[in-house]
Amino acid sequence: MHWARDQQLPPCNDEGNADVVADWRTWLMLGGRGAGKTRAGAEWVKALVRAASERGDAEGLRIALVGDTMRDARAVMVDGVSGLLAIHLDFERPQFDVTRQQLTWSCGAIAQLFSAEDPDGLRGPQFHVAWCDELAKWRRAEETWDMLQLALRLGNRPRQLVTTTPRPIPLLRQLIADPSTLVSRMRTEDNA
Repeated sequence: MHWARDQQLPPCNDEGNADVVADWRTWLMLGGRGAGKTRAGAEWVKALVRAASERGDAEGLRIALVGDTMRDARAVMVDGVSGLLAIHLDFERPQFDVTRQQLTWSCGAIAQLFSAEDPDGLRGPQFHVAWCDELAKWRRAEETWDMLQLALRLGNRPRQLVTTTPRPIPLLRQLIADPSTLVSRMRTEDNA
């Protein structure tokens, strides 16, 4: 993230340490098409895996990747030009298991793909963190979000990043108003 804009960087304290900012649960990144949301989301997941690996506790790290559809989750979040596979160097790139719809890093961290079309798919699994893409587009946003909140129960500070183009849906308004949400706003022209 050497060339990231401030809005694309994880929330930090005054010393620049993202790990010690404990008072947020949701990081909401709002921006237009091409604003850099996907790249920021992929870099956030990559940084979480790297930090867990350096601490020696990546083996148990579980990440939910939630897109509007399974096709969208894979095409954008995993295989896209700014997706998780594209931003890793060859030696650190996670392996994607199509059958299980999951990415596995050599350090043992696992990211599982989910579709907002099937909220019950989130029933049962549990995660430390989640990256939700284009939440304002989800047809079953409320149901999927509610199931995800129940699944975010591992670790001391379960967190989620939401990268989305803004639309006036009730869930988005609710998240913006929530004091545990940090909001970053980006414009497409900022990424020119």
